[in-house]
Amino acid sequence: MVVLFFIIVLQVSLIVHIYFMISFISKKKDKDFRGFFITAIVNIFMAIFIAFLIALYPSQLRQINLEKILFFESGAVFFLMLFVKLRITVRIYKRAKDPSNYHFNIFGKKVLHKNVATPQDVMIYFMTLPLTLISGAYFVVKLKCQ
Repeated sequence: MVVLFFIIVLQVSLIVHIYFMISFISKKKDKDFRGFFITAIVNIFMAIFIAFLIALYPSQLRQINLEKILFFESGAVFFLMLFVKLRITVRIYKRAKDPSNYHFNIFGKKVLHKNVATPQDVMIYFMTLPLTLISGAYFVVKLKCQ
């Protein structure tokens, strides 16, 4: 089960790598670039190490129950995506309730300003939708079948 441990460590490192990449693109800070660079190097060497480990001990790979791992990972991804969508929804809701983000028209109806839902919020919401649906469908079906 040593191989499984290193595969999970590699997956966590990939998630941290993606976080640093998104953070560097949005904030342009040197700290994020260093984190992105370090995690890239760690991921490369970890993948090479896992490949050598599997080549030396192929029985370790046969012992891994991939179906159970995919079940837990799909659930984790599904709940992470739901959390992201919930945070965006709450952020938009709070902006919509702020009086500086709306005005009333001539008929007395509330008109929201464009800054209530930023383009970044809308893009993140809809770009994560396919991943949410796919991982959620897999998780729910496997949950129902077990």
